Amino acid sequence: MALTNTQKQLRKQIYQRLADEALQPGDPLYEPLYDPPGCEDHVGLLHDHMELSGPESFQLFSGFRGSGKTTELLRLKRRLEEQGFLVFYADALDYVNPSEPIDISDFLIVLGGAFNDALFSEDVFVNKPIELAKNNYWQRITAFLQNTNVDIKEANLKTSVTGPISAGVDLKLELRTSPTFRQNVQKFLASRIGDLRNEAHRFFEDGVKEIRQFFDEEKQVVFIFDSLEQLRGSLSNEKDVLQSVERLFANHLPMLKIPYVHTVYTVPPWFKFVKIGRGRINILPSIRQWDNDEARSRCHQGCDTLTNFVQKRFGREGYAEFFGQEPDATVKTEKLTDVCGGHFRDLLRLLREAVLRADSWPVSNEILEQALVEVRGDYLPIAIDDAIWLSKIAQLRECALPTVEASDVSRLTRFLDTHFVLYLKNGEEWYDIHPLIREEVDAIVDRHKKINGENVNSPK
Repeated sequence: MALTNTQKQLRKQIYQRLADEALQPGDPLYEPLYDPPGCEDHVGLLHDHMELSGPESFQLFSGFRGSGKTTELLRLKRRLEEQGFLVFYADALDYVNPSEPIDISDFLIVLGGAFNDALFSEDVFVNKPIELAKNNYWQRITAFLQNTNVDIKEANLKTSVTGPISAGVDLKLELRTSPTFRQNVQKFLASRIGDLRNEAHRFFEDGVKEIRQFFDEEKQVVFIFDSLEQLRGSLSNEKDVLQSVERLFANHLPMLKIPYVHTVYTVPPWFKFVKIGRGRINILPSIRQWDNDEARSRCHQGCDTLTNFVQKRFGREGYAEFFGQEPDATVKTEKLTDVCGGHFRDLLRLLREAVLRADSWPVSNEILEQALVEVRGDYLPIAIDDAIWLSKIAQLRECALPTVEASDVSRLTRFLDTHFVLYLKNGEEWYDIHPLIREEVDAIVDRHKKINGENVNSPK
């Protein structure tokens, strides 16, 4: 039966609630993943580390695409603010080009600039600016560059007749968009990195000092620098970009620790495999839907969480209308949740495809199967070498990383970022491949064995 006008309006509302967007704290659509007993609350760990560390701390946080990282960071921000912390948030992609290599010199410049912009966009300082606004970071760093051996004309730094602030804005833009400018700055500052660090750190120290004077208390300051995990490069320079990010955190970690500030950087999860950050990286896992045994026994807690997620997005009325009455509703819901791999992004895609195709309610099994086929198609085709490695991961429940060479780490990172491989935890960490590709991987490997008459037992 065709949808009624009321159902059409409800369908539109549901489809919009299935958008893949980070949720703000307090949003009724948020599903509290880490409240059940026995769940490791990663936001709680970040929070407690700050609380126990005194006036400053340094943490690395990560999550694979679609893991809900940004939503959890916003939850951390609200929790800290409720306790009196002053929390600043900045998106690194507003300051760096994710497709270009990054150097410690341009990173220190944009780090201070991002803190500056977050500081002066804070509502509490709008009507009563702190003294630091009279000589902000962009002005200070522009003056620093002009007072060093940086040839402004050669570096193509655009100045403006409107004064130092406009020059600072140009500096931010040039660092993000002009590889030539960035390379020239790197060259000129190669022997002055210590001076640049001191200049950046002085700004942070001055900022914290004035913040505490403004509030007349020992206000603790937090700076969250998000999206650094998205520095990946393109097909032509991916290796160079990844190596530059690795050098940044492996060789210059002390410079990235900001005085008197609790700093959280979101970093690529592959840092774990090359032991960057002294092993202390908080990584969000996929929601665990099965146990680490041969049969992949159902993990009811994780599955229930995803069912709750679906019910919240559809709403009580929408859920009953779309999926029908029990027990059919649960069976149909699980047809989608059981193959999402514990990733909200994949589940949202499955649900949106089903809603888009269903021109009558309750939704039919045929429509749900069409949604599965559509989303599974995003993973295909799978190269033979990839299938061999993926099969090994599925058998061993390990990442099966052959080496920590850039090519192997990059390939594994691609598996994880695209959800071909899932990172899971229940006490110990383990890996598995996405449910949507299990049969396809097995079929590819079996065909390869038959054609070559060989026993494939390791990734190439």
